[in-house]
Amino acid sequence: MSSNSSSANPAAQDFGSIFAAPALAALARHTPIPDSVRSLMQASAIRLLDSGMIIEDSHAPFAQVAETKVQTALPHFPVLHAVKELVGQIGEQGFGPHAVNFFGMLGAMMTGMAGTEKQISDIHAWVDAGMTGCFCMTDPGGPLASQWQSSISTSAPLQLKVNKIWAMNASKADFAIVVVRRGNSMILTPSLVPPEVFRTIARKESGQPFLDNHLMLGNVSFEVEAQPDWLLAKGGPISPKIFLTIARPWLIQALCAHVDWLAGKGRVKLDAASTERIAFLRSAAVNQAALGVFDRFSEDQAMALKWIANETWLQMVTSGAVPAMNDQRDLLSFTKMEGSSYRCFLEIYERNKRMRLAHA
Repeated sequence: MSSNSSSANPAAQDFGSIFAAPALAALARHTPIPDSVRSLMQASAIRLLDSGMIIEDSHAPFAQVAETKVQTALPHFPVLHAVKELVGQIGEQGFGPHAVNFFGMLGAMMTGMAGTEKQISDIHAWVDAGMTGCFCMTDPGGPLASQWQSSISTSAPLQLKVNKIWAMNASKADFAIVVVRRGNSMILTPSLVPPEVFRTIARKESGQPFLDNHLMLGNVSFEVEAQPDWLLAKGGPISPKIFLTIARPWLIQALCAHVDWLAGKGRVKLDAASTERIAFLRSAAVNQAALGVFDRFSEDQAMALKWIANETWLQMVTSGAVPAMNDQRDLLSFTKMEGSSYRCFLEIYERNKRMRLAHA
């Protein structure tokens, strides 16, 4: 498929070809898809089909998506220069020593997008004082915002109810950014929890450390009266989507660098297909990060990247290419971080399911 193709294959007549097509077509807009990636994703799409897709979907090929003139220029973040340098260091030393710093830099991008000047200044002061933060996203209620147990009320006084699990560095952090529902809506709102409050909150470590004992996850549960200036709302409801669209390509580059480091240490064995897939992921992530705009295709592209990465790490583990269980656990955890394969597949499907060709 050429790098400027934007359509699914109308001749596709099997489930894998049909249901993987929207994700592959989105990425093919900027990076050609190698056969090893296409076959991996077609097999994954078949495995991820849910009952509704099998029973009720028309199974018609997806139609070409028209070009869009509606684009939002992405903000420029000076911290991305440091993120790029850190990706290089991960390739030399592994993700472990740099994980907390890497995700802290991504968090700085979120606050840069959604925070006021005072909020950003406060965070910089905390970091300069040696404090660390954590980003709390995963909710035990379920993957959809409508299922979340964490929310903030819409009327004064603001009540912040938080139940978050598996947050990186949560047990050691001095402050937090917590993503919650606004009232009973589907609107996501990042809320800043300052040190004087977060330090008083009981937290619990979750499971064993990852990445050679460098990264510990934790659970956070509390209810407090929030101050209006805690809300990171400058960017509006779309800011979390734009943030994840910017952040995911950099996460993919960091994960590829970590796998290269593992391979250099003899801790994973890369065959020709895995090598080609990782090279594709790296190129596609770089191309995605270079686009500089948010448009109709951006979410599909970022989630397709994560889906392909998930399946690449999973295939490496299931094929026996990763001998040590701690490395297997790390790679499997990456397949759940910032979007599981099913979540990525489902969201891409939901955005495209009405754009179909008529059956021949």
